[in-house]
Amino acid sequence: MDQQPEPFDINTENAPNSSSQGWKITYQHYGRVAAKNMNANAGNVESSLDNIYERFLNEQKLDEDGIKQRIRKLREEILQKRNQKEEINSSLLSTGQIKESVDNRIEELEIEKVNLKDQEAPAIDYLPFAIGAFITVLLTCYLFVFYSSSGYSAFYGVKQGSLGFINPNVFAEARNKGGGVIALIVLFPVIFLGMGFLIHDALSKGKYFFIAGLLCFTLMADGIIGYKIAQGVHNNEFNADLTKDQWRFDMVFSEINFYLVLVLGFVVYIIWGALLHYVLNKNHEMQPDKALEIRLDNMDRRIFDQRQLLAEHQTKINELKGKFIMIENELSDKEKDVIGYQNGVVPINISLLQSSIGEFMMGWFSYTNLMYPVDANKRTLEAKEKQKEWLERKIQSLNTEH
Repeated sequence: MDQQPEPFDINTENAPNSSSQGWKITYQHYGRVAAKNMNANAGNVESSLDNIYERFLNEQKLDEDGIKQRIRKLREEILQKRNQKEEINSSLLSTGQIKESVDNRIEELEIEKVNLKDQEAPAIDYLPFAIGAFITVLLTCYLFVFYSSSGYSAFYGVKQGSLGFINPNVFAEARNKGGGVIALIVLFPVIFLGMGFLIHDALSKGKYFFIAGLLCFTLMADGIIGYKIAQGVHNNEFNADLTKDQWRFDMVFSEINFYLVLVLGFVVYIIWGALLHYVLNKNHEMQPDKALEIRLDNMDRRIFDQRQLLAEHQTKINELKGKFIMIENELSDKEKDVIGYQNGVVPINISLLQSSIGEFMMGWFSYTNLMYPVDANKRTLEAKEKQKEWLERKIQSLNTEH
């Protein structure tokens, strides 16, 4: 049969005596001895811990002089904690004021940013721009076709039965005449389109005499084209015996085709130029203002820096509040300890108790691992669980009593 374990008593256990040998037995040694006497049985851990707690209480007892010294030391620590509390409170106040100032500065910068956008950012109406761009594209196509057809008629004559300025077969006829003619009717309208862009540039720079010169040149070119087309149409009619009068220069002023060329060419060209100027200006307005972008980016950086500073101050405030609460708790504990010593009640140092219990369990575990290697892990886990439950109950009872 297994031998029953003997009760563990720290006062009678075989160990060097602190008074006779001149040294103090450690809690770890008591743990090994207890594990030996209890056969490392986790069920007996709590009774061993009760004995250790009694020893711990005996060690905490002081004589009259010791109590006075302990009270004096506690009062010094209380005074020190109160000074720390005042310093933290002062730091909290100053940091809170700085945080409030930074918060106000962020609000000012946000308002300044909004005002900067309102004052300098152009208000863009996209609908007129879209309509103007659409019409400009269509008129560009129209002028390309018009000057291709009228230019071909002016250079190569008006086909019989044709109005001259409108020739639906102009590209087919040009293809039959060779690549040079195709290049001519494609590139000829570019002259007028290019002058339209020059008019826009001149309007932007206020070069009105240059604009007048371009318009005069366009009017003269349209007049020549109109004259050639009117002459060609009249000659076709003369050859077809539709009229008996040969062409004279003064007849141009009575030819409707001449005025049609001016209206459908020059007048439409002016309208197209005005629309092109409007669309390009609108497009420029829609482009972001680089100077404004730089100012807004700079404003964003300043706001970001202020927010970083605000976060740092908030972190500091949280840390100070945590320290303040911790010092208040420590101050309250020390004041209660003073009252306890004055009334003959020895306060229990919870952290020191936990440390002593931990040393005891280290001795218990070392003996268990040495003597019971097969199931040491199981015995150790069971002992840890019992020790944890005992310590939680003890601390709870001490807090209640305190």
